[in-house]
Amino acid sequence: MAITTIRHSRSGDSAIADRIARRIATIAAAKPVAADPAPRNPVTNRTELRQPVFRQGRLTVTGGVKLDCIVVDVSTNGAGVELNGAGALPDLVTLKILMTGESRRARVVWRRGNAAGLSFQVERQYPFGIARKAQ
Repeated sequence: MAITTIRHSRSGDSAIADRIARRIATIAAAKPVAADPAPRNPVTNRTELRQPVFRQGRLTVTGGVKLDCIVVDVSTNGAGVELNGAGALPDLVTLKILMTGESRRARVVWRRGNAAGLSFQVERQYPFGIARKAQ
């Protein structure tokens, strides 16, 4: 009786091993599935909602010229600003929110009348002791 139990157990182990092998083969043969991008708001085409803030800001443009502006909304990825002459802004600016002192480099992604949309640039972090090489 003990021998029968051992044989039955071994055949069960073999069946489990076969099932595992088939599953691994199926997984190995499967094509990778691309992750869905973050859902975008169909109206604004943004992945994050901007929060209305209405704070004083200052844009620094090429040559160190500073332009006062109103920051009308902000998110972790960008901000909306209003200022006279927004249509003449260069592509890259630095936005400083005067109330908080926060300063971010940004790319101007749209301009409409006295308003502009900014996309914050990702700041590169360099390890201590390694200087950034000129490009």
